[in-house]
Amino acid sequence: MRSAFCTGVIALCTAISMSCEKNVSEKELVEEKEKPIQKSEKNISERFLRIDGRTDTLRNYELAKNLFGRFFKQRAEFYIIENPNKTLYNKPVKSITLYFLDGALAKTKYELDDDISDDLIQSYGTFTIKGYDTLTRGLFKREKIISVHDQRKTLNKKLTNYELKWELESKFVYTRVDKSAKQKKFAYIEALKHYSGKFKQLENLR
Repeated sequence: MRSAFCTGVIALCTAISMSCEKNVSEKELVEEKEKPIQKSEKNISERFLRIDGRTDTLRNYELAKNLFGRFFKQRAEFYIIENPNKTLYNKPVKSITLYFLDGALAKTKYELDDDISDDLIQSYGTFTIKGYDTLTRGLFKREKIISVHDQRKTLNKKLTNYELKWELESKFVYTRVDKSAKQKKFAYIEALKHYSGKFKQLENLR
């Protein structure tokens, strides 16, 4: 049982890989996310969500009740905050997953009910895009990806299953959108640039 459980968590945590984002199917997490959203009684400090690669004893103490598990000789910790009292671009956040490596927050993933692709384009500008189905990839060849209305750039609304990525100074920013599924999925992700390589190093410690 423990082996199967850890295997599922490892699949979840390697989501920095483009292809893995689509295939995450941790049953327990999905069941929790399908529950009706209830407003949290406690606000989440922005300090605790900051991707800075630094250890923060107070942050880890405050998040203790949200601990999902420790892995790779306890050098990787994962926390899940359900129904936080937080919004992104005025869109409610359903859950936040925090990925700690060697005590430092290296990645965050926000699950939302709405698409924030256009808001991120306004904030970060030029991006790279990856399609996850034949319909979306076909549209890349036949139609414009971006249109401009009233000086505001918007993504082609026919795109249904894709990822947008921005490279900043010390981290990557992503949005993962899947409107082709029965239950639409919208995620916002921030990860330090070294996250993928560091995670693989820890994975080899098993």
